Amino acid sequence: MNTTTISSAVAAPAPAKQKRTRGPLNQDQMRRLNKAEDIARAAQKEDHASLLAARDITAEYLTDLVDDIAEARTKAALAVQHSTAAKKSTADDYKAAHDLIAALQEVQKAAKQKYARTNRIVLADYFVGKKLNGNRPNLMQTSQTIVTRLGEDTLPGITTAKVTKLKNLRAAWIAANQSQGESASAAQLVRAELRGMLKTISDRKAAVQLAADAQWPHSDESNAAVRREFGLSPRMPFLA
Repeated sequence: MNTTTISSAVAAPAPAKQKRTRGPLNQDQMRRLNKAEDIARAAQKEDHASLLAARDITAEYLTDLVDDIAEARTKAALAVQHSTAAKKSTADDYKAAHDLIAALQEVQKAAKQKYARTNRIVLADYFVGKKLNGNRPNLMQTSQTIVTRLGEDTLPGITTAKVTKLKNLRAAWIAANQSQGESASAAQLVRAELRGMLKTISDRKAAVQLAADAQWPHSDESNAAVRREFGLSPRMPFLA
């Protein structure tokens, strides 16, 4: 008699792919700086320096290059700091806006309590049914309009202390929003400066490599080791 066996085994699920998160440093930029520094240090070696000096890669040229690489690393660290500050400022801005809107909504509810059944036209002064936020200019104006209107009106439950708190929340949001903009601008500026520095460093690194390519040509197999010091192929000419 034929017997059919039914397997109850369940295939193991494929392992979930881990999401790669970007680090605070631009790894491509760091690799470029490391390579430029390695090549500059190789050119500064006693056995290489005098030969390269005859090709306009002088000791001063190399010292300036190494110093600029160090400055670029400092600039990269500063870019991280500004980016971190921008993220924190964005979080602070979001929380300040949330707190401000919550206080404004309490005022709107008090206005509805007072006017919804007696004088609905007044509700427009408190933007009842309208968006308080949506963008910075809108929240800036709606919040000021409501604060101004409270100076002329008395709403149930909205005490003088709450009006003062509302004004303080608005001031705190404006300050947080300004800080967020300044931090973001500073981060963008530093990153732009770093990109400019990396461009000049890469250009000068290439000049060192071109000089080394001419001094130790690939056609001579005995130059393979020294060519590797300068990031050059031992079998092919350097293409800048």
